[in-house]
Amino acid sequence: MQIRVINLDRSKDRLNEFMALNSHLTSVSRFAAIDGQSCDFSELVRRGLAGEGLLAADYYSVGAVGAALSHIALWDSAIASNVPITVAEDDAIFHSRFESHAAEVLDSLPPDWAFILWGWNFDLFLSFEMLPGVSMSLSLFEQERLRKNAAHYQTEPISPRAFALHWAFGLPCYTVTPAGARILKAHCLPLRPTIAHFPPAARILPAGCFRNVGIDSAMNNAYSKLGAHVCFPPLVVTKNEHSRSTIQAQNM
Repeated sequence: MQIRVINLDRSKDRLNEFMALNSHLTSVSRFAAIDGQSCDFSELVRRGLAGEGLLAADYYSVGAVGAALSHIALWDSAIASNVPITVAEDDAIFHSRFESHAAEVLDSLPPDWAFILWGWNFDLFLSFEMLPGVSMSLSLFEQERLRKNAAHYQTEPISPRAFALHWAFGLPCYTVTPAGARILKAHCLPLRPTIAHFPPAARILPAGCFRNVGIDSAMNNAYSKLGAHVCFPPLVVTKNEHSRSTIQAQNM
């Protein structure tokens, strides 16, 4: 499985750390991330990639726009090559048996699968179909504990399975087919400042609604149309360290 890791030209330290942590991967190539600081936002609006007000307070940061455009460019690559693509962000930490486990999970998917999320951020919830047709799960995690035990995670014996995905936040790694990429583009573009409602989340967050602040938020609107899957337990994690983030930078 060829993994494309998104990395800014000015973030060589993050790429070096990624390669050191994930030296067990056999096929990784760097994708030069689109830098939001160099984007012409009026041109993005003209091309139908962004809507007016995207950079309004409490919505997309400049970094989040660049990250979104990087993911979209890789979706276009999958469509153009007509081959599934595996996308990772440069703070992803892969399980030591990612390649063998991922192959087994992919073999378990239906022939028309379109998308599988290999990991997510631990600071918000994950919603997936725990018992198909019976009950879903709304799961919370311990981000600080994960950060302290990331090295232990990489060697922990796990037995991952694929489940139907409802909602998730963060995109440390996923695989998408060309058909899935087309559906994502249809439902995520143009990037725009919107609020999405997910009533089950009201059990843990009073409002049960979420601002679209990044491409991972926008993708939640597409998962049901994709018949998306999530790998549980995750085969990829992230420390999600906000202080080091190249996405959550302030608007300029």
